[in-house]
Amino acid sequence: MPLVKLTSRIMQSNLQELSLPYRLTYAVTSRCQARCSMCNIWRKPHGNELSPAEIDTLFGRADRFSWINLTGGELFQRRDINDIFLIIIRRSRNLHLLNFPTNGFQTKEIVTAVDTILEQTDLPRLIVSVSMDGPPEVHDGIRGIPGCWDHAVQTFRQLKDRSSGRFSVYFGHTMQSANVGKFNATLDACRKSLATITVDDFHINLAHSSTHYYNNEDTGALPDPELAVAEIGRIRKLQSPKLFDPVAFIEQRYQRHIRDYLSSGRGPFVCQAAGASCFIDPTGTVYPCSVFNSPLGALRDFDMDFQRLWHSATRTDTRELIRNSQCPGCWTPCEAYQTLLANLIKGKHK
Repeated sequence: MPLVKLTSRIMQSNLQELSLPYRLTYAVTSRCQARCSMCNIWRKPHGNELSPAEIDTLFGRADRFSWINLTGGELFQRRDINDIFLIIIRRSRNLHLLNFPTNGFQTKEIVTAVDTILEQTDLPRLIVSVSMDGPPEVHDGIRGIPGCWDHAVQTFRQLKDRSSGRFSVYFGHTMQSANVGKFNATLDACRKSLATITVDDFHINLAHSSTHYYNNEDTGALPDPELAVAEIGRIRKLQSPKLFDPVAFIEQRYQRHIRDYLSSGRGPFVCQAAGASCFIDPTGTVYPCSVFNSPLGALRDFDMDFQRLWHSATRTDTRELIRNSQCPGCWTPCEAYQTLLANLIKGKHK
């Protein structure tokens, strides 16, 4: 069963280096209709993305991922995104969890995609996060397109109606300079349209800087550390304890260590990037993660053979750099979650 496989890989990562990663973040496209103040992905060239045929070859050979995060850009700017969802799910025999973020602007397409996945596949778990970065005027100001807040709320509402043991939806709140200190106002605004919404419907993360992914070093998006720590403290007081909810467990552990990261610029544990996880950009270039601009190789140069690329000297050497803290350092959920999960038995602190 996929859940057993995922659990086994997580426990193995507590004891030794893995021969292959169990988690993948794949940026399917850099296309996006938003013009976010903290992100310049939309400015990148949009051509040369992996085709559905190439994606099929990739996941036909690399079929052991248990947890896949698909991201962009905005996924639904690709007209073939539903085909891509189905290819990845059907090819990935060990896949337990697929998750993806969306700005929520294309409500009809997003809801249709979720329905298609749930009806046409046997994927055990699907999680969608709809971006929600402030009350209407703040959110639309950050996202750079009018009406984005209204679309996000509408998308969340329709997806929430589909909640089940297989499917969950959350609001994704990226804390940044433009909205730090405004979470309570965000929650209050959402409650006016969604009466039952609570803090537990939000996933919290920090804005980060990245040259090869966000292309945002000059945006001034990172929040003031003192303000961010205070905001996280307020949010955590509102959260309800959920001891047996694995999503809440890892989310709250992530938040607990935000203070450590903001004070030191590094996560509290040895990062699992280029070990338990990796990042693939829209053209098929593999990186350790979305922050460390150190390419491991281009899949097209390896005939879309992920395992051959993974066992290269470049990947091995890069993993050693990360183990020795010779990377930029980050605390983004894309990397932090599997790092936290690799420290369940004993914390391998730096």
